Amino acid sequence: MLSELSFTGCQLICEGIVTADITLSCNSFFFITGTVYSPSGEPLPHAAIEVRLLDISDPNQFIRVGVTFSLTDGTFGVSLPQIHGKQYQLLAYSAV
Repeated sequence: MLSELSFTGCQLICEGIVTADITLSCNSFFFITGTVYSPSGEPLPHAAIEVRLLDISDPNQFIRVGVTFSLTDGTFGVSLPQIHGKQYQLLAYSAV
């Protein structure tokens, strides 16, 4: 089973949106960690990461679950419940 998934800054900047389909374990919660980078490749402190819950049948409809923020080194982490028939979307925002 896949335990780690990484996207490069170039993938995110060039493509704008990167999607990954993964199968999660049977746990009821999972933990997502990441690092937010600037277009020049520098870690972004205090970036806002919005978490959205999407319905697989209509991805244009979403519920804002909440927001977390990156630390001074650009890293963030968020624990989310596994919900059948739903997907999560994370969007990063920064003043830079």
